[in-house]
Amino acid sequence: MLIRRILVFIPLVLFAFLLVACSQTQPQTPTDTQAATPASVPDVSLLSEPQESAPTLTTEPIGTVPAMLETNIPTLTSEPIATVPAVNMADTAAPDSICSTYGAVGVQAAVLQNGRLTATYEYGLADSSTGQTVTADTCYRVASLSKLVTDIVYMRLYEEGYVSLYGDISEPLGFTVRSPYYPDTVITAAMLMSHTAAIADGASFLQSRNAASSEPLENLLLSADNFYEYEPGSTNAYSNLSVAVIGCICEKATGKSFAQLSKEYVFDPLGIDAAYTASGLQDTSRLGVLYGSGGMSKEEQFAVAHSEQLGQTHHLVQGNLTISAKDFLRIAAVLCNNGKTADGVQLLTAESVAEMLVIRSQYGEDKAGFGFWQQDGIFDGKTMLVHTGSNFGMYAAFAMDPTTGNGVAVLTSGADGSRDSTTQIYRICLELIRSLWPNEN
Repeated sequence: MLIRRILVFIPLVLFAFLLVACSQTQPQTPTDTQAATPASVPDVSLLSEPQESAPTLTTEPIGTVPAMLETNIPTLTSEPIATVPAVNMADTAAPDSICSTYGAVGVQAAVLQNGRLTATYEYGLADSSTGQTVTADTCYRVASLSKLVTDIVYMRLYEEGYVSLYGDISEPLGFTVRSPYYPDTVITAAMLMSHTAAIADGASFLQSRNAASSEPLENLLLSADNFYEYEPGSTNAYSNLSVAVIGCICEKATGKSFAQLSKEYVFDPLGIDAAYTASGLQDTSRLGVLYGSGGMSKEEQFAVAHSEQLGQTHHLVQGNLTISAKDFLRIAAVLCNNGKTADGVQLLTAESVAEMLVIRSQYGEDKAGFGFWQQDGIFDGKTMLVHTGSNFGMYAAFAMDPTTGNGVAVLTSGADGSRDSTTQIYRICLELIRSLWPNEN
């Protein structure tokens, strides 16, 4: 019980801590295959030993828009993304050294400055068996970074009236969803996207995701092992299943597959070649191999498929987005550009972004929005929007300062041999974010 809470929350705090100090702390990454134990009231003291008392929330009221929204981001210019330069080769000694130190096979990064994509960085091989090098167009499975884009798809549907933020999710799903511990409390999409729905990554969910045939969503949401014992809406606990449900709601509400919806509402308007299955890429030659413990070859990634039954996409949408770092950052820029992408496309309304940036709850240092965690006091006292991800041998992270529009996304494909571990290759993301952070002078 207690262990699961520790596993999913400590990484986010350690992420912030490592950005500041690059110390020897050994983070446990929040992954989309987190090990499960029976659900209980989550309870942890994030930088010390766990306490045995229920958490006390210190939170902004729901519906309060953070002050950071009031900051004026510089006006965007719509220079074509194709003109974005690679990082100046004279400046790559430090990033290259970091990659070499951690034994990285392939690394890809992108840099956002003043809300615009300004540089990319590539290192190593996308496929060591063929000698294919990593380029700015290489696509990687980005694990839990997928959640931000999944939530953006949902917000696009929200703007068109297909889905609700605060209504009962039972209605679009077609069956009643309630915590067995709080059967009278309605669960909403806002709770799902901010990890406050008290839905846990129980054993049945994790076993289902690793099986050839995924367990029906209704069965998962009727199982007590997929719920924490606290009341929905009262606190946050990282949950892959929560965001997985978001994709299922999208399908049931529209009668379209999430693969189709993500293309129609996000990828095609931006001219992005990305998909929630590797086989969905327009140019599958861009796919990178995932190395290290639990890695995936190209063939194994191509074998992952969408369910043909609408409302059963829960094995993909929380962690299977396959995309390049620059295209991910183009989309993520909506959080600091009042809904505009890095190249100036109005993807979301400013009102939708305001909803995403509302801090729904706080537990310790973790503040939950839609698709990100807000961390205070990192990068010399800045407030940052962050997320990490790891699975199948890859590690990824992004950090963004919403007040300046600066940010960095890093995707790595893992490392061969003994250096592929949480204590080694994962730290490359944190150190590269510091190394590549744009000059703010």
